[in-house]
Amino acid sequence: MRFYEREDELENELNRGALWAITYGDMMSYLMIFFMVLFAFYSSKNINTQFSAKSIEETFGKDNSVVSTLFSKNGIQQIAQVEISASRININFSEPILFDPGSDRLKASSLPHLHKLSIIFKDLPNPIQIEGHTDNRPLGRSSRFRSNWELSSARAFSVLQFFVQEGVAPEKLSAVGYGEYKPVRANDTPQGRAINRRIAIHIVRHEI
Repeated sequence: MRFYEREDELENELNRGALWAITYGDMMSYLMIFFMVLFAFYSSKNINTQFSAKSIEETFGKDNSVVSTLFSKNGIQQIAQVEISASRININFSEPILFDPGSDRLKASSLPHLHKLSIIFKDLPNPIQIEGHTDNRPLGRSSRFRSNWELSSARAFSVLQFFVQEGVAPEKLSAVGYGEYKPVRANDTPQGRAINRRIAIHIVRHEI
């Protein structure tokens, strides 16, 4: 048994023990919430409402939300739209975030964000689907792609290839290009076309 010669030594030791207990308690709280959300994500069959990352934070509390931990604190929701439904979590990146116009080469500025996602994806058993989308404007003659279909497919594959290089299991990943054929907005305005040029990453609910 240790004896303390001065009262301040005892007080410091007690404070260190209290800090350890607080940290341990926070960790256990995060683990409990993590498994609760996993259970809901794996088991729910009847949730039809989609939530933005912000609304999920408001529901669970920003500091304790698993979605906040995985996405907000990693900066993902600042550059992507995150939605959750009964069947999957959707992460939508607009074109300027990941690619320059007409290119299938990932921008250097996007790699840190995709790296953070890859860390999450490595630990998930869920299938991960990557979709490439464009607007309906034809590509210029200088493009090495013959169609928007080819461009969207090449972009989706570039993202998939990056995740594989980061250690995500290839068997969990798939990539597809839809070109201009699955727009989410009308292509008759610059704003609508900008929204349609996107990469959508879907974390699919793991069937049990």
